[in-house]
Amino acid sequence: MKKILLILIVSVYAIESNAQLLDRVRNKVEQKVGEKIDQSIDKATQKKKPKNKTEPQETPSQPESSTVSTNSPEAEQKPQNTSERGTEIHDINSYSKFDFIAGEKVIVLEDFSQESLGDFPSNWNTRSSAELVKIDGREGKWLRMAQSGVFYPENMNGDLPENFTLQMELMANKQVAGIGQWMISLIQTKTVDEKFKMGAQMQVSDVANFKLVFQPASGKGQMYYSTNLIGDQYKNSVPEFKTPDKPAVKISIWRQKQRIRVYLDSTKVLDLPRALDAGAVLNSMIFSSSNPEYDNKEGAFFTGNIRLAVGAPNLRNKLASAGKFSTNGILFDVNSDQIKPESFGTLQDIAQLLKENSSLKVNIIGYTDSDGDELTNVELSKKRANAVRSALSATFEIEASRLQSDGKGEAEPVDSNDTTAGKANNRRVEFVKM
Repeated sequence: MKKILLILIVSVYAIESNAQLLDRVRNKVEQKVGEKIDQSIDKATQKKKPKNKTEPQETPSQPESSTVSTNSPEAEQKPQNTSERGTEIHDINSYSKFDFIAGEKVIVLEDFSQESLGDFPSNWNTRSSAELVKIDGREGKWLRMAQSGVFYPENMNGDLPENFTLQMELMANKQVAGIGQWMISLIQTKTVDEKFKMGAQMQVSDVANFKLVFQPASGKGQMYYSTNLIGDQYKNSVPEFKTPDKPAVKISIWRQKQRIRVYLDSTKVLDLPRALDAGAVLNSMIFSSSNPEYDNKEGAFFTGNIRLAVGAPNLRNKLASAGKFSTNGILFDVNSDQIKPESFGTLQDIAQLLKENSSLKVNIIGYTDSDGDELTNVELSKKRANAVRSALSATFEIEASRLQSDGKGEAEPVDSNDTTAGKANNRRVEFVKM
């Protein structure tokens, strides 16, 4: 009996020790990831004068002020979670609590792809200064804001409807910890002067607005938010965005009439049922960076991949009236069939529709924009449609026999391929009732 008791005690101790070890390993991995991101974005503040005054080009000879590179051995290691092609494999289940569903039509997609590195984007306005950079290990270009100022895109025209979504990515280096603040304002303005004045104020009470402020304090993040109805509110701990161990975050904002939801990565951090007046009109999207203590020094915020979409998707009505519906809320890695985890909410909504209609069968058809070779686009669209089919079957338990897949590449565009927003609308997945 004593031997059995001794074995049980040892077993329990071993299990607890293993659990503690796993926790330590997990914490260490998260810390390393944060350090790697911070090392990369920190390089963007280590400015050196270029040898000549020629306009920067997207080549390996970029001035270091416009290109961020990391030469540490850790940065050169390949990610462990990759496919044979080198494309990162995403686990969409990591966003299993992410019920965000992107708007029906993209009206602004700002990836700065048509702009020159080292410049301020031509379709934006500011009375301060910022520049476009590339960050090692991150796709696309990023607007580096190292001075206090207001920055806004001029290609957002007209009033936003009562239903829209806004997504973007935000990064900060360790030099802004505790002093730097970054703010996104969705507000009603009439003049350029009002954009600069009200875009810099943390609280505006006399016009419709929603403001979100981040201060990535060292060790814990802080967040302020306000509307003209609820006033200024404060969230003391925001672990999703803090320096130096979590210096990058994906922000998703969803307005449905009076209601506003905010997500940081996969976590819903705000759900305000009466944030705005019914029918409140917002017509400006303004970014600001503030605190003179880090002006002209090493601190900087970086933002990119800004995606503004309008309309509330209504899959059920469209399927009933037209026998089909399409969505651009299912996102993929560039030139890949790997589904991004932030697509989870859209996939879950589609799966729920299929579960409510158990006899419904659909053909999933992928589409691309017109960039690249036509035959390659057809093949890519087929792979993406099949990836959606596999996700619905494996993750959401929809019978595979109810799903078919196909791809039509760049055929049948629904928008212009001459703009980034138009291309985003053409990159879609369609579901056709069989």
